[in-house]
Formats: sequence, C-alpha cells, structure tokens
Amino acid sequence: MTLERYYINLRSDLLEIITGVENADSSLFWDNTTSNYTTRRNLEKLFKSYLNKAKNFGLLVVTRHCECPNPKHVRNLTTNDYGISIPYRGGNYIWGHGQMFQGKRYCACPCTKNAKPTEHWVIDDVIYSKDANIEQCKRLESILYDINEAIDSAEDKKPRSGIREYLLRAVLNINDELLPSPMEQYVRQLIK
Repeated sequence: MTLERYYINLRSDLLEIITGVENADSSLFWDNTTSNYTTRRNLEKLFKSYLNKAKNFGLLVVTRHCECPNPKHVRNLTTNDYGISIPYRGGNYIWGHGQMFQGKRYCACPCTKNAKPTEHWVIDDVIYSKDANIEQCKRLESILYDINEAIDSAEDKKPRSGIREYLLRAVLNINDELLPSPMEQYVRQLIK
C-alpha cells in the first residue's frame, strides 16, 4: 500500500465515522444517535488498524513499562504489536518525544515471564525507522494523534463536538497530504 492509498482509505473511514457523530436530542425520551461508547469502539478499531499499517512508512509505537508491582522490576522494558524486539532508546530507531499515551494501564509487564496483567504506569512512545522520511512521519504522527485525542473525547457524557473537532482536523491534515501543495500555501498564492 502506498502512503497516498493509506491516506485515501483513512480519510474515507474518518468521514464515515464523523457523519455518525451527532449531538443527542435532549428533548426526546429516547436517543437514536450513535453513542459515545460505539463511536469510541469504532475509533479504537480504526486507530489500531492504521497505526499498525503506519509501520510500512516508518512510524511505530512502542509501549514502555515504567513501573509494575514486581519488586525486581527493570525500568523501561518495552513491548509492541509488531512482534519485533525494540529496546528502549535502541539505536535502530529515532526516538523523538512523541507519545500516544502516558498513564496507568492494565497489562502484563515483560519484566516477569508469564506475568499476569496488572495496572501499572506505561508510556506509548512514537518512534521512527532510521530510513524513514522523518518529516512525513511527523505529519502522519500528528494525524494519528488527533484520532487518539478523538478517542479520549468519546468517553461517556462528554460532548460530541470534541470528537468531531479532532476528526475534522485529522481530515484537513490528510487533505494537505493528498493535495499537490498544502491548502494554506495554495490560499496564499490566490491572495497575491
């Protein structure tokens, strides 16, 4: 899959979700709009799928386990969904400062073989392959980050406008990636 096809598919999937994010009608006893729970699940599925595909373009996310209940815990052990070993700050990747998540998560820590899941502090670090186009990866990271923020905005009882705002910003940034030049640059040329 080319990066252009990736963006075209992602854009289409996001627009489909955006059209289903409507404000609930508070005057009705029933609500037949898509719930935040459903929107959140759809976005999580989409995010995971496109995040895994982003590896083809050099962007990966590695989970760093900062602490766990094991008294012999080794700090900063990592796990990932790619099935490859990526040690923290390993030299084969560019470790920036981007993070998709930081906080407590219920998962297994790799410091103990066959460890049972526990709630402990993790950080999802964004890294780039050394041979990747770094500027392109940064723009892709920004788009994926907006989707991740939309997921956070889709918690129960939160206004749906936040979900739409992040998804629309992601779509606008995808548009810039697909157009021959970014929209702002095009508009500046028209104004001259």
